[in-house]
Amino acid sequence: MTTVICPYCFHRAQAARLPYRCLMARTGLRGGSPCDPERDDRWASFTGASHAPAAYLKGPVFVAPRTLGGLRGPGPRAECPHCGVPTPVRVCANCHSDLPSDYCEQDSRIIALVGAKASGKSTYVSVLVNELRHRVGQAYGAALAAMGDESQRRDREMAEDLYDRLRLPDATIPSAVGFNDPLLYRLSLPRKGFGRDGSRHTALVFFDAAGEDLKSAEAMNRYTQYLSAAHGIVLLVDPLQLGAVRDTLGDADGPMPAKDTPALQIAAEIATQLRSHGHGGSRGRVGIPLAVAVTKTDTVRGLLDPHSPLLGNAPHSGGRFDEADRLAVHEETRSLLEGWDSGALWRQLERDFSDVSLFGISALGAPPPAGAPADVPAAGPQPVRVEDPLLWLLARRGLLPVARPPRENGKGVPAA
Repeated sequence: MTTVICPYCFHRAQAARLPYRCLMARTGLRGGSPCDPERDDRWASFTGASHAPAAYLKGPVFVAPRTLGGLRGPGPRAECPHCGVPTPVRVCANCHSDLPSDYCEQDSRIIALVGAKASGKSTYVSVLVNELRHRVGQAYGAALAAMGDESQRRDREMAEDLYDRLRLPDATIPSAVGFNDPLLYRLSLPRKGFGRDGSRHTALVFFDAAGEDLKSAEAMNRYTQYLSAAHGIVLLVDPLQLGAVRDTLGDADGPMPAKDTPALQIAAEIATQLRSHGHGGSRGRVGIPLAVAVTKTDTVRGLLDPHSPLLGNAPHSGGRFDEADRLAVHEETRSLLEGWDSGALWRQLERDFSDVSLFGISALGAPPPAGAPADVPAAGPQPVRVEDPLLWLLARRGLLPVARPPRENGKGVPAA
């Protein structure tokens, strides 16, 4: 039986037990009158004062009758017991947030996206989605579609801003200002077996925490429930926040960004919060997979070896995740961090997380034009390796085939 994790409050429930919301439509009535809107106090309490009062007037919530001795729910649609109109809209029993019908029909993977202010989280998601639909999607035979009206609207706006208008996304609003809705996508991957081809559908939930909400333990606590429900965490690290990099590059290519919360502090606070909610293992290390991505590698290209694996995209040969390539990227990034911060961040990560991998990515491929820091390069985004952290997390969950590095024969060379 499918278990649904609400992407808003992260409450878990069986799909067959989710309540429905009446559409309040006049079509399909069985001789009665359409339902009137009611104030949804549970949803109002969850979202706080981030909406106008009229927004809290919504269709009535009801629980549909069960069938087969209560073992199975009514399916993707249920008739409202008051007006008789079928509705596909299901809601979370805990917070009463509306859930897209297709979200409730498949397993979900919640990807927590965290990083300091100006680390590039919103830009990263916009470019990642585009790559999953095109270059990476073609390599893996994958398809990606936004789910629900809100995610579809934001998905269109992100694409238009970044690829049509060449404009970077606005900064994520802090939780003190308003509630940040997650982005919901359905990822479809080919599945072969039993003599016939098929598809595997997975719901991806991207939740972007504002950098301002990661500056203290008190603010970070707002996101603990979200992090605790995550199947994987992507931590974005801006190399321009590291002292050695700032000193080496100087202001030759424009002013440096203002200093913000160190990545080491964010990583340590994430681990502390997760351990306090039961995610620490026997040795005190958190078991949720953590992908640490050093962003804006285009800005430090002059500090990289000409043969660095960070300068080009992964091959994705045969639609398989290349584990040898990941290991090469991991070691290269670890070596760079050793030189940039004496390895302090990596040592912190090793002590706090049992399953962590390092990556280097560039969402734009080149710095924004001088004098116009809010713009995208004229050629548009030319990303490098933005998909690597997510693909690793998916491979860790068995959703992607993996090409393993060849085993050695004991003499330090691959076995024949």
